[in-house]
Amino acid sequence: MNKKILIYIIIILAAIILILVACFGVGTKSSDSSKIEQYKDYSDLDNISIWLATDIHYIDPNLTDGGEYYQRMVESGDGKYMYGCEEITDEFISQVIEAHPSALILSGDITFNGARDSHIALANKLKAISDAGIPVIALPGNHDLTVGRAAKFSGDSYELVDSIDASEFLDIYSDYGFSNAVARDDTSLSYVTEVAPNLRILVVDVNTVPGMSGILTNATLDFVEEQLKQAKEDKAYVIGVTHQTLLEHSELTSQGMTFINNDKLLGLYEKYDVLMNLSGHMHIQHIKESNEGFVEIATGALMTAPNYHGEISLNGRKMTYKAVTTITDEKLAVAAEGFLWNNAYRQAMEIVSEHDKSAEMAGYFADFNVNYIAGRPDLIQWDSELNKQWKETDSFVPVYFQVVADEMEASKQQNFSEYTIKW
Repeated sequence: MNKKILIYIIIILAAIILILVACFGVGTKSSDSSKIEQYKDYSDLDNISIWLATDIHYIDPNLTDGGEYYQRMVESGDGKYMYGCEEITDEFISQVIEAHPSALILSGDITFNGARDSHIALANKLKAISDAGIPVIALPGNHDLTVGRAAKFSGDSYELVDSIDASEFLDIYSDYGFSNAVARDDTSLSYVTEVAPNLRILVVDVNTVPGMSGILTNATLDFVEEQLKQAKEDKAYVIGVTHQTLLEHSELTSQGMTFINNDKLLGLYEKYDVLMNLSGHMHIQHIKESNEGFVEIATGALMTAPNYHGEISLNGRKMTYKAVTTITDEKLAVAAEGFLWNNAYRQAMEIVSEHDKSAEMAGYFADFNVNYIAGRPDLIQWDSELNKQWKETDSFVPVYFQVVADEMEASKQQNFSEYTIKW
């Protein structure tokens, strides 16, 4: 091959690589041409910061004495560190006040089991945030409304207590999004609020149909489209918020994590070029893109290690997201992560207790699980021998490992704790 031609090809390839890195680097995405076209006449965003917490699962301390029944329930749960609930919640609120973001979003499962006393107690805590001049934007989750298992725990027993319905939620949290809404849906707790003149938060509630959760009604879809049309006319950017996920994030979380008519809502968001959707519910830190490139960020549960909250910064034509560990006390952080790890270890030991390498296999699973829940599959230390041992078991674990491996191979991003989008 001619030397000049070879040099020319190398230069072209280098240029292509640089372009690909710029467009598809880990955690970074340049918006598609439709967004660029729509937003060309929009004003730039001006140093807006939004914090988000989801799945707080707050319980009023008066509803539990930490007795045997409560302990058994917490220990058999999914790894939420409920023993630190009060301390973690208080620390988060203090951090919000100190940082003074432009707004705080609470994207559902605000309470542990929907007890009225827990809602009232948390709403009273949130008053310190609103008194500091920080708007709070609240949304109910599937654990918050008309919960038949709302209970007070004492010793080795429990007694059922009152939950709340949608109208009571609206009353208790009236100062946290609803009273300042620029538009509200008549058929659900969905609403729109402004963080800035050119930035609106569209809160979409799918949990107020009596006796059901996870249903987005046609009436609410009509409300959503009306608000998106209005935002486009007003040249205002829109960020969506749901509790359940809008997208199916993986095969591991395809059942029960999203909601009925999610595809219709996604279609509207893609049609009107919504910036992104924020959600929770999975208790896993994760980021997903639709086939058309629409981005959803699911923030991990505040009560599950590493006890994330989300911090979002919007400036100019750039948005950055970062999942930040809330707990600053080392002892508490170690306890929360240890609780999650031990929870997974116990599950694994129930499967492989008779195996010669049971402790190694269970420890490997626990390490794996902690990293995946933290949105850091890039930190998983894969062990081919232990993978092989797990494949010989009749359990969900080999499937779990394989799904994560496939996801990592297919994904451009393997650190789901941060993200940047530009347009």
